[in-house]
Parts: sequence; C-alpha cells; structure tokens
Amino acid sequence: MPYTAPAAASAERMSHVTGTMIAVPGGQKPVEQLEVGDLVLTKDNGAQPIRWIASRALNASSFKADPSLRPIRIQAGALGDQKPERDLVVSQNHCVLISDWRCELLFGEDEVLAPAKALLNDSTITIDHTCEDVTYYHFIFDQHEIVYSNNVETESFHPAAGLDMVDDAKREELFKIFPQLEDDIDAFGPQARASLTSQEVEVLMAC
Repeated sequence: MPYTAPAAASAERMSHVTGTMIAVPGGQKPVEQLEVGDLVLTKDNGAQPIRWIASRALNASSFKADPSLRPIRIQAGALGDQKPERDLVVSQNHCVLISDWRCELLFGEDEVLAPAKALLNDSTITIDHTCEDVTYYHFIFDQHEIVYSNNVETESFHPAAGLDMVDDAKREELFKIFPQLEDDIDAFGPQARASLTSQEVEVLMAC
C-alpha cells in the first residue's frame, strides 16, 4: 500500500547530528560532509556506499513544541573505554548497539539495538538542554547497517522506522532510488539487529 505518514511522530529517529565523526575507509569523516556514493565502514559488511542522505534543522521553538526532539548527549567514555571517544550527540530514538551477556540471557541475542533515550542515567547520558539548535542527518545503505559514530556502534537510518520525519522532496527522492518502498515501506528489509523497547532496556539494565 502507498506510504502514509503517521498522524503523530514523537521524535527524530536514527539520526546523527552535525559534528559526529563517522568511520570511513582510512579514517573518519564528519557526518555533515558525507555525500551519496561515499563509502562508510559497517560492522557486518565492510565499506558500503551511501545511497541516500537527508538532513533536518531544528531550533529552540521546535524543542518547545516537542521536547522529544531534543538530542541526547552521551559523554566520552560513558559506554566503555573510548566509547564514545568524544561526546556523542544523537536523537532520542537513535539506537546504540549493546553487546552484553544479559542480551543472550533475556532476549536470546548476542547483540541488540537500544534507543538512546532508554540509556539515560542523569550523569553521563542525558538530554542536552543546553543546545539551542541541532541538525539531524539520516543516511541509508542498501540495507540497515551498524556504523561507527565517534567510535560507538550505532544504526543507520531505516525508512520503516523514521520516514515520517523526512520532507516530501527527500521522500520522493528516496522512492526513486528504492521504488518498492512507495508501495510497501517494509520492503526495505529487516533491521540489522533486534531492537529493544525502552521497557525492555530497563529490564536488561536491572539484571
């Protein structure tokens, strides 16, 4: 069936922000400098070319209208040694890869994706109330991938989970690249890992 945007959207999803360093062959590149065709290092499939990229700028009035649009700041080292290697700022629903024995115990998976908002701890992972504006970037490969953002494993954009936040022009551009999505947004394929809800992450962290 044709794509129809949901009536309401709670937050930007699968979005990196300006200044995020993305691992590419031979080094790193700021997300805002990435272009269609650029190779990005992925966890599962090596260097993969970007097929589509979009951005969305938000400001204080956007945050006031919808607080869920505010980004989350993950301080350097909050997820382990050099993870991230510098503060990582992402949208609230952007998922981070978690590798933990509890994942297998509770969910039967070696690794899972967890939304950043589920990792809030009031100290090293917090909603960034200091920023007055932010630009979110979305990029897509031929399939959903895990990439390296400031040395943290995070997800690429998956259209089935966040296309409602993309403007009409960029959505039409995406449909020209992946025409099957216009009739069935789920035709893009599965997520790279199982994605937990905030409640499931709470259970995981409580063990």
